[in-house]
Amino acid sequence: MQIDLNDNAALFNSLIEESPMPISLYVGENMVIKIANKAILNAWGKDASVIGKELSQALPELEGQPFLQILKNVFQTGVAYEAKEDKVELINDGVLKTFYFDFTYKPLRDLNGNICAILNNATNVTELVNARFKIKESEELFKKMILDAPVAIGILRGKDFIIEQANADLLKVWGKTSQVIGLKLIDGLPEIIDQPFPDLLKEVYETGKPHYGYETLATLERNGVLKDCFFNFVYDPIRDANNKVTGIMVVANEITGQVTARNEVAKSEERFRNLLLDAPMATGLYEGEDIIISLANDELLKFWGKDKNVIGKPMLKAIPELEGQPFIGLLKDVYRTGIPYHADQQAADLVVDGKLQTFWFNFTYKPLFNAEGEVYAILHAAMDVTKQVQLQKQKDEFLGIASHELKTPVTSIKAYAQVLERIIRSEGDEKKASMVSKMDLQLNRLTSLIGDLLDVTKIQSGKMTFNPVKFDFDLTIADLVEDIQHTTSKHTIDIDLQSNAIVFADKERIGQVIINLLSNAIKYSTDANRIDVKSYVQDSEIIFNVRDYGIGISKESQRLVFDQFYRVGGSMQHTYPGLGLGLYISAEIIKNEGGRIWVESEEGKGATFYFALKM
Repeated sequence: MQIDLNDNAALFNSLIEESPMPISLYVGENMVIKIANKAILNAWGKDASVIGKELSQALPELEGQPFLQILKNVFQTGVAYEAKEDKVELINDGVLKTFYFDFTYKPLRDLNGNICAILNNATNVTELVNARFKIKESEELFKKMILDAPVAIGILRGKDFIIEQANADLLKVWGKTSQVIGLKLIDGLPEIIDQPFPDLLKEVYETGKPHYGYETLATLERNGVLKDCFFNFVYDPIRDANNKVTGIMVVANEITGQVTARNEVAKSEERFRNLLLDAPMATGLYEGEDIIISLANDELLKFWGKDKNVIGKPMLKAIPELEGQPFIGLLKDVYRTGIPYHADQQAADLVVDGKLQTFWFNFTYKPLFNAEGEVYAILHAAMDVTKQVQLQKQKDEFLGIASHELKTPVTSIKAYAQVLERIIRSEGDEKKASMVSKMDLQLNRLTSLIGDLLDVTKIQSGKMTFNPVKFDFDLTIADLVEDIQHTTSKHTIDIDLQSNAIVFADKERIGQVIINLLSNAIKYSTDANRIDVKSYVQDSEIIFNVRDYGIGISKESQRLVFDQFYRVGGSMQHTYPGLGLGLYISAEIIKNEGGRIWVESEEGKGATFYFALKM
């Protein structure tokens, strides 16, 4: 652009036209646009064709907005008008848009002092206002985020840590209401003055470095009572546009329940460990798949012949002599499966006083489970039964010797009794012969008892012999039933033999079991007159059962009937005498043949005894 610096009018017009500040001049009461520079035309979204038009015609969108009235007031009163960040709706690019201006309406007078025009100076501050709106929206959003946050959160401003914001969770944590908003932190929570938090906040404010607290103890007043609480928390510095710290954001998560629960668990574990250590029987606790000895009381250490140095070591390293013995494998199985294990009279070879010695124990391995249902440890409880086992062996040896020594004289007495009976009968004295016959029956009972005692000693010593042969199972049962039927005139033994099986087992031993079950059925059903015997095949097993209709067996006693020396108790003990060895011997025979034996009964309604052999 070329201008004549000596032409003041042209120079003035050029300055106005090129000014970046929007400038316009309105003449007369109708506000005719006399001057409108490029900046204001651009703001209006118009071109120079509006010059010479009334403002209301040039910018019809001003209808309903306050500006035309304000201009009229300025023209009439002569009082200038100034506005900051005033909103105006203008059509720009064919679209009504919102703008913000700082502007002045300044009245101009003619030579007679009358107002003849109004000068409009303006500054477009739309971007600034919009930026401020965005900041405000962000702040509002930030405040909303704080208020709606799922954790306790708040804002502390300035060096005095004014509580600017605190959501409901943080107020709950503090035990306060919204009345603390706007107060200094130490005024809102006076109980923290002598606690480390004010100093921590000051350090974060001064250094600009955040502070992270884990399981930190805080004593807070809740409902008028001081309580110890635990928190994970963060003090995070807040910075302004110049990177200066202006406040601190507090984020807290109360974990009092978890810490208290863990402390209680720790106390419970400590009590549990003390209980194990003080237990009168040997107890230990093993952890992990390597079977680490985490606890062993004095009794267990005494059993092992070890001191407390074994604690914390894998069992196999602590007690190397267990290599090759079953215990490590059993413990690993319990750890893997979660199934307890119990053993009675289990032999263990341990080095005690420098010598490898054999001991016997009753013990249990019980798995302990964590909250996820996983095995985390195994509890070991043991009882030394070495003396009892040794006494049992001595007793068994005594019974073996005694029964063996008794067998010969009893056999001789039986022979003499039979000869004596024949002599007396030949002399015709039936009364005396009958008495001798009864003596022979008692000798038969005595012989049977001695046989049972011999079998028991053989079982205990592992010397009971088995001579398996193939035999017809149903035919053997039929023969034995026929023999037993001759011994009772009161009971009818009904048979239903459907196995059609050839069995490979010790025929004499199986026969011994069948005879014992039949004899018991007769013995314990004196008020009945029928016994049922069955055989059949089920699930690849040959099943035999004997059912009587006698006194039956209580639920509590059913698990004991196969125990050594178990007998009917109470007043019936004299009604049904015996040593209580028959079922025990029968059970051991069936077990040795790889089978199983059991009973089903209801007290007062008879009993059914079963055994099963694999095909």
